[in-house]
Amino acid sequence: MATTVSAREQLQRATEIEAAGIRQPAGSPWLKLGVRARQIALITLLVALVVVVTTAVNIANLTAVIISRTAREASQVSDQIEYAVRQELAHNSAFDHLDDNTALASEHSGVRGLLESTLAYSHTIAYLYITNASGQIITDSEGRHELAANRYLIGDVPTGRPNLNQLADQGGYVQLVRVLIGPPIYEYHKRLDSEGSLVGELHIGVSASAVWRELLRPVATNLFIGLLAIVGAAIVAIGSANLLLRPLEAISTSIDRLGLTDESGTIGDLPQDQMVTGVTARLRQLGERLAGERSELEIMRGRLRQVVSHLEERLLLINREGRVILSSPDAEQTLGLTNVDLSGLPIDETLGADHPLVVTVERAFNERRSIARMTLVLPGTPPRQLLASVQYIEDAGEPVGALVSMRDYESFQKLESQWDLSKKLADLGRITSGIAHEVKNPLNAMVIHLEILRSKLESGNADPTPQIEILDSEIKRLDRVVQTFLNFTWPVEVHLQPIDLNMIVSQVIDLASTEAQERGVTINKQLDPGALVIKGDADLLKQTLLNIIINGCQAMSEGGPLKVTTSRGADGSARIAITDRGIGIAAEDQERIFNLYYTTKKGGSGIGLAQAFRAVQLHGGEIRFESQIGVGTVFEIILPAAP
Repeated sequence: MATTVSAREQLQRATEIEAAGIRQPAGSPWLKLGVRARQIALITLLVALVVVVTTAVNIANLTAVIISRTAREASQVSDQIEYAVRQELAHNSAFDHLDDNTALASEHSGVRGLLESTLAYSHTIAYLYITNASGQIITDSEGRHELAANRYLIGDVPTGRPNLNQLADQGGYVQLVRVLIGPPIYEYHKRLDSEGSLVGELHIGVSASAVWRELLRPVATNLFIGLLAIVGAAIVAIGSANLLLRPLEAISTSIDRLGLTDESGTIGDLPQDQMVTGVTARLRQLGERLAGERSELEIMRGRLRQVVSHLEERLLLINREGRVILSSPDAEQTLGLTNVDLSGLPIDETLGADHPLVVTVERAFNERRSIARMTLVLPGTPPRQLLASVQYIEDAGEPVGALVSMRDYESFQKLESQWDLSKKLADLGRITSGIAHEVKNPLNAMVIHLEILRSKLESGNADPTPQIEILDSEIKRLDRVVQTFLNFTWPVEVHLQPIDLNMIVSQVIDLASTEAQERGVTINKQLDPGALVIKGDADLLKQTLLNIIINGCQAMSEGGPLKVTTSRGADGSARIAITDRGIGIAAEDQERIFNLYYTTKKGGSGIGLAQAFRAVQLHGGEIRFESQIGVGTVFEIILPAAP
């Protein structure tokens, strides 16, 4: 008897693997990590997430502060320049009497000096310029001087740039993104008026790169602090993991010792830890219980071995991973293996992926169903035939495994032949049980009339003619009984050939239609679609169907419908059902209706149903019926499918 790896060995192997730091493969990389590594990684990731979010919030807030400050600076500069423009225009109006644009753009203008000094002292302003009412940069009368600082950044023709005030009104995250990947320049605009009339418009360009340069130092500081926080979190996580997992390790040690307990159920000294005292006490109780259950399991295993070893069939119990967890004696020999113990081995690797038994087992798993009585041809010289069945096992809708039963096809065929022979002999004895009654009646009559004849012959004056005629009649009657019996039991030569059962049924209905019409019976047929091909003797089957249909018509004294249907069974067999609405068969007669010479009809011979039973038997089929008094009878004939 093959055995599987014991629970003790499995636990020892698991302990060795854990001690070596080896993790069993799992469904995802995360599950491949140990508990300690997962805890450290989880804590570190959580802290890193908090640090990243906090850093992002701080940087966004700093960006908002710097841009807001830059906008205020631009506003203050614009106020100063507006005041300088008004002062310059007032001075020009009082003393110089020049054109306003010329006065503002002259080399002696205080406005020009203010523009240049502002650009020199500001870290974020890229350029400044003033345009007239037409949108052109203000120049002097000769076009040599312009009211513009850092002219090369402005371009030949001033164009609109993104508004600094709009940027200042947006959120810190949007501001940070636009500073990093947005336009390089943002402009601040201010309308310049003097004494109620429009002088022009002030344009202040703010550099996004300058804003970013101001952000670099606080950003670097935040990132450095965040990195320190992550490193510190990792260190704390390692320490806390060691502290928190120490009780779990104690429990794990207890469980390992529980797996290595002896039959008495003792698990030795458990770790003394306040946190695991209750758990270890429960483990001790579990160890004692496990020892008792293990003893019962060993007893049941021994009984199972005895049962399996006495079975003629060879069994293999396979789990859902395809490993053999139980095998009966000589199972390997049945499969043609020598010096191989299948227990614990993958069946596909041991026998080969293309082995007929492996293919059948995989089919049962894939189709999630059992497969019954398949004939497999095993490779070899010469090839051997194996009769195998696979019982698919599942629990709560999930596959558990499969039970494979095997036996040599030749031995099974011999056993099946013996069974068929005994069954046929029993059936023959059943249908011929009425022969004794048919022989006994004429013999009794002959004995009586022989006594009468002897009395008449002794008296010398009596006429023996009546007794002689009776004796002659009974002898002929007995001869007919014996001849019928000989005809019935004589080996019948069955001519098997492919025939369409639907066609046979149609022909028989045509033959029986005349008598059916005379009795007021309507025969309805419902045939299976397509050809219902079997291997059979057409004449024997016609006679069988005709006997049953005629009996059904005769049972319907008041006429009515008689239905004949054909169908294909789930196992491929051909089925014929004949349903009448006659008087039915009494319960006490149902066990004898197939007996030879047994009849309940007046003038019946008792041969028809016996012949039908015999014909179906010769085809390897089955005939059965259901009957109810006053309702009718249903005869069903089942014939094997064509090979």
